[in-house]
Amino acid sequence: MTAVLVAIAACTTGCQQAMLVVSDAFYTPDQKTVLEARLERTVRGGMTGIAGVPVSFHIHEQRLGEAVTNDMGVARLACELPVDATHFRAEARHAGDPLKGEGLVFRFPPGRMVIVCDIDGTVSMTHYRELVFDEHDMASRPFDDAAAVLTKLNERFGLVYLTARPGFLLEKTKRWLEANGFPRAPVITTPGLAQSIGVQKFKADRIGHLKRVLGRVGIGIGNADTDSEAYAMQHLLTIILDNDDDNRFRSHAVVLRNWKMVEAFFDANRDVLEDYDRLQAAIDGEAFIRRPILHYQPRR
Repeated sequence: MTAVLVAIAACTTGCQQAMLVVSDAFYTPDQKTVLEARLERTVRGGMTGIAGVPVSFHIHEQRLGEAVTNDMGVARLACELPVDATHFRAEARHAGDPLKGEGLVFRFPPGRMVIVCDIDGTVSMTHYRELVFDEHDMASRPFDDAAAVLTKLNERFGLVYLTARPGFLLEKTKRWLEANGFPRAPVITTPGLAQSIGVQKFKADRIGHLKRVLGRVGIGIGNADTDSEAYAMQHLLTIILDNDDDNRFRSHAVVLRNWKMVEAFFDANRDVLEDYDRLQAAIDGEAFIRRPILHYQPRR
């Protein structure tokens, strides 16, 4: 992720001077839904939040309410959504200019296990300069089988993409995922560069929030030490994609070489991975899951 931070730091011109980044929302029956938007502007070295600005939230022509941005530039509104809501809109004004953005509303079936999945190095072979500066990020390519396997898993699990990318890359990230055949799911980005740098704490905190909202968040898929540690901090089954065989990950992580192995792992352990209580018992060492033996590769 260091490469993307360097590229972002260089983006002092050419980026939108102020923008409103709207996060996707989770609809849960019998409780209010939290809508979130971040107002940010370009500064030397990246983006920063703008505090003290009213942000209004709407569904079609219905005004849901208003919240004021905090020190991070984030406005949050807890409100009751119509049961058929599929998207919402946030609006604000900065320096006299109107800004708006749209977020999607996702529903997960009650009791369904939720998977948290990283993006860079996990589903995307990311070219960081193109990610920041190329409008369509044509250089970044998906890992083999990643889209097909996640599409299959999305039929039986809830899915959330959780990335260290900052918020101004949210819409570009969504477009890239859609263009490369990945299943549609909420994408959670960091609110700023500080969180991108301290991504382990950010991811652990957001997973904790997801568990409070969605309940059965039990599995994390990633590729980095920060993923492995953040998932374990929140008691998730940690699945790491790593083809280097260099012993970088602690013993709590299930290390797999590629997405085909991920698919085989889920198929072999379906009864446990779809049952939250049995999965928690396995994480605690009170039950077993099947994990493949990695084929020996000589050291280079």
